[in-house]
Amino acid sequence: MTDPRTDAIVQTAARRVQAAVSDALDRLAMQVGPLAMAATSNQQRQTLMNADSVLQRHTAAVLRAFSHRLHERLQKTFLPETAPSTSGGLRSGGPSDWSSLTLVDNAEVERGVHADRLGQALGVECAEQLAELDKLLSDLLDDARLARHALRPNQIAGALLEALAEVEPDPEVVQMLGQHAGRVLAPQIGSCYAQISTDLRAQGIQPRALSVQRPRSSSGRSASSATTPGQVPGDPQSTASAPGGWVDPSTWSPSYGSMGPEAHARAAQALGAMFGVNMPVMGGEQPPPMRLRGEAGAPPLRSGQLPAAPSGFQALLQRINQEATGTAWAHAPTPLAGAPEGDLGTAPGFAGRLMAANLIRAHRDELVRASGGAALDQMVIDIVAALFDQVLSDPKVAPEMARQIARLQMPVLRVALADMGFFHSRKHPVRRFVNRIATLSVAYESLQEGPGRTCLEQVTALVDDIVEGDFDRMGLYEAKLAELERHIESGHARESAEHAAVQALLSGKEADLRVQQRYMQSLKRELAEVTLPDFVRDFLTQIWSQVQVMASARDGAGSELAARMRKAGHDLALSVQPKGTPALRKAFLMTLPQLMKDLTEGLALIQWPEEAKQAFFSQLLPAHAESLKQAPHHDLTQRLLEQQLSKVERLAIPSREEAANDPVPAAMENLSALPVLTVASALSPEEAQQAGFVPEATVPTDTVDINLDEPAGEVDPSLTEVDINLDSPPPPAAGLQLVHHIQKGTAYQMLMQGEWKRVRLTWVSEGRTFFIFTQGHQHKRTISLTARTLAKMCDTGRFKAFEQAELLERATMRARRQLAALAGGGRSAA
Repeated sequence: MTDPRTDAIVQTAARRVQAAVSDALDRLAMQVGPLAMAATSNQQRQTLMNADSVLQRHTAAVLRAFSHRLHERLQKTFLPETAPSTSGGLRSGGPSDWSSLTLVDNAEVERGVHADRLGQALGVECAEQLAELDKLLSDLLDDARLARHALRPNQIAGALLEALAEVEPDPEVVQMLGQHAGRVLAPQIGSCYAQISTDLRAQGIQPRALSVQRPRSSSGRSASSATTPGQVPGDPQSTASAPGGWVDPSTWSPSYGSMGPEAHARAAQALGAMFGVNMPVMGGEQPPPMRLRGEAGAPPLRSGQLPAAPSGFQALLQRINQEATGTAWAHAPTPLAGAPEGDLGTAPGFAGRLMAANLIRAHRDELVRASGGAALDQMVIDIVAALFDQVLSDPKVAPEMARQIARLQMPVLRVALADMGFFHSRKHPVRRFVNRIATLSVAYESLQEGPGRTCLEQVTALVDDIVEGDFDRMGLYEAKLAELERHIESGHARESAEHAAVQALLSGKEADLRVQQRYMQSLKRELAEVTLPDFVRDFLTQIWSQVQVMASARDGAGSELAARMRKAGHDLALSVQPKGTPALRKAFLMTLPQLMKDLTEGLALIQWPEEAKQAFFSQLLPAHAESLKQAPHHDLTQRLLEQQLSKVERLAIPSREEAANDPVPAAMENLSALPVLTVASALSPEEAQQAGFVPEATVPTDTVDINLDEPAGEVDPSLTEVDINLDSPPPPAAGLQLVHHIQKGTAYQMLMQGEWKRVRLTWVSEGRTFFIFTQGHQHKRTISLTARTLAKMCDTGRFKAFEQAELLERATMRARRQLAALAGGGRSAA
């Protein structure tokens, strides 16, 4: 399962890099001509002239090709499972790196060499910014992909050279353009990396915590120990601690056991800190604990295989599961093992009513004997039993799904005894599998019929495969998790048929936004050299471009409305030019009323926010007043200005088909700022009703602090800040950052008309501009939101995750209280 933020990351990074390359090519286009005239040889002059011809005539084609190549690399980096195969003569899987170079064309080899050289030249200018970017990307990528991710200078250089080669067949011209492009691109690449890093932090991405690798001596002990200030090297108690005295899991070895008994002591201490119980005394009379994954002296492990369990332990787990079939998984609630007759598991210190039997607690003594009886093994068995007390009584897990999770008790116990990563790693496959099942259970309002029943049947089949298979093999859980995700996607595809018309409608609106973005980029390039106040240039490129696209889409490019909107942009640019003569002032005052009328009509067409409109006019009116006092331009300057503005006015608005050739879709903007890009084609009242569209203006700006509609007993204040110190931060359950983490098929809470409703995300547009939710079971209601509206609802507390924390994290926090209560009552947890 990929991080839901990766789509937005790919789009934002691509947009930043493309903007930097586009500016570099524009600058280069103004420099190559003079360089050709100053060339010292005919061959060099001819090459530069050919390069100048490419830049003057084919810059747009080069940018399209670069965008395609860059997007391929980004997908290979961030979306390796879904990256499309390349075409058009490229080898499948994208460009090869040097380690996999086989038989390729000589020109391709030469481009690879030039790309490395160009990348090294670019890297010199941005070493500090690239290092910061790598730290942030380490939270998303493994070490192999991080070392050659698509945003590295050599990858950007390779994409640019391939794009140039696609447009220009002469390799000498390509090499010349690459050299000079690197010179003008180098000053911008550092700021580009800094902007991407800022974007990543805005999406809640933080650098991965550093870990210390301890070198091993021949005896298997650590040759040196990492210490923090105040610690004594070599002291077994000198372990890094988190606030409150908890042992920081990032200081543990993920596999545990690399130092024999000391490793087991550290593991026990860490588990005790996490679950609030005392560390068991590791006396000399204790039997050796079950060997943990990676322990020194253990036989070599096969890939993805847990270490061997004591003789008969695995058979005991299988026997317990087989005996429970048909009894413990019955539909009636099962009393907690050991509770008085008639007590449904509500004894003090324990969880409430269980939805299935806690087999670990029922067979505790037998499991302890079979595991070897070590103190650490007893602690793990008791902790996993306490976890399942909470899992099987969790109010947010449907009973039908809870019984399927209950069938995983023995596999989970087996993994927990052999792999301590289960307790502290959020990415552990077993942990992810259990959490994902629980999340699905709340996504459907009924598991007895419809899509919910189909999902339950699929989960049951997957659990069958695990329980009846070799659950010592970690790859089994990875495979079943991937299979579950594929089933979810296929289920979404089936459900999408119900919303096909709405999806087509919203996809069309997003296509208009993509058209507007491309048109905005063209305007930005043409207006770069026009003398204008910055606020007018920004308005024409970012806002008025939307008006022109809207007018063209609604009435046609040749309509009277489209012509008036084009002329209004032209007149606005002229209105702020100096006009110190009576004739110019008179002409301006005669055209001003019509200009203001057209501006107001155009801004109403795109529903530009009133506060942004007032801010613009508060700058425009003083600029008009100032222009009446300034001396007019020279005639030659005025004619040149008119020519430039006429060229801008003649720019053609691209069609949806032309915009669709850009492989980078429209991306979400800065959701915390005033809107710059809006939906280019507003929805009609009929379309808004069909799509269940919620306009941003209808969402109040006041913050909702308390969820008054939440049923009693389901709000647990201790879960709002889960402090069990896992290896990565949890995804947000509320707030603005939630919009970057939402997943299809997951349940959320939405405040609508004063009532909290449970909704499920069923569709996200390609550029994450539109989101479709469904609410209800028998009578489904469709709710469509733009990204900005969703962000506003998140920011004001009107949209939250249905689960405050994932199932095993909720269970951990509640198990801590349960174990603390047991300890306070004179009973030992270990």
